[in-house]
Amino acid sequence: MSHVYKYNPDDYRDMLGLADDLTEFYRLYEIYRTNQTEHNLLMLKIHWQNLFFTIKHRELEGFLTSTAASDIRQYLEDLVNDDL
Repeated sequence: MSHVYKYNPDDYRDMLGLADDLTEFYRLYEIYRTNQTEHNLLMLKIHWQNLFFTIKHRELEGFLTSTAASDIRQYLEDLVNDDL
């Protein structure tokens, strides 16, 4: 990742799937920022759906508070919406 993001995947290594999903989301986001094709946008949107459910599952399991989960989702939505 070339950019520093508010939610660092390394901070979520103990939460099944969240660190990997965040890393992949940021990777796809950076690809889209540098090459704004329909394909790259579609890949980003598909992964956003996966990440949304990973966050929701970690929230339901008690690893994330509802506030933390909401804050992460809002940050990621704002991040992407700023570039769309």
